[in-house]
Amino acid sequence: MADKKIAYPMLPVPHWWKLREKFRQSIPGVVTDTYLASTLGMEKVSARANVLPYLIDVGLIDKDGKTLDLAKKWRDDAQYAQVCAQIIEHVYPEELRSAASDPKKDRDVARRWFAGSGAGAVAVGRMLNFYFALLEADASKGKEAVSQGSSTGIKKKSNLAKPKSAKRKFETVPANSNDTPPSGGTTTRASSQPEIHINIQVHISSDATPDQINEIFRGMAEHLNMK
Repeated sequence: MADKKIAYPMLPVPHWWKLREKFRQSIPGVVTDTYLASTLGMEKVSARANVLPYLIDVGLIDKDGKTLDLAKKWRDDAQYAQVCAQIIEHVYPEELRSAASDPKKDRDVARRWFAGSGAGAVAVGRMLNFYFALLEADASKGKEAVSQGSSTGIKKKSNLAKPKSAKRKFETVPANSNDTPPSGGTTTRASSQPEIHINIQVHISSDATPDQINEIFRGMAEHLNMK
């Protein structure tokens, strides 16, 4: 386990992919909080605290925000795996690399290791997700993530049911009914039986991890008896 409290990169994986796609289109000379806020659809203060430091940590930009040579290689699918391996070797200690090197089998091992650094559960989850994104080193996942992001947006909404106005059902009353009006004939009367529909909107932060999103919807399902 790590012997002191250390914070490892907690860059949200969706941000990692979206930034890479932006760099593939046009690599910026300098990365600022304004650039990140515009690209990722977030507030500058959040970009400054939750994205910018980690880009420096992994070696894509320097302390002044200038893009480094690694960022140019990062854009190239053919060099992507090599870049991920270089970041892992540069950022993470050999102890972790040896204990958790298989993205399919070692997730629990890595989770315990990050927890030993003294971080809280949320921070551990973010460290874990980013570390395993680097271990997987699969550039094709970026295309899938960007495609999903463009169709759903940074904030996701789920409409479980569209609202409908209450309908009134009518029935015909025979002329010889006790309810027949003096003028005779037939009439219609309203049977007030409204149909109730519930419209629920779920706003999920772009920083949310897949585990956190699953937990949100699992809780909703239990609360609404939608198992």
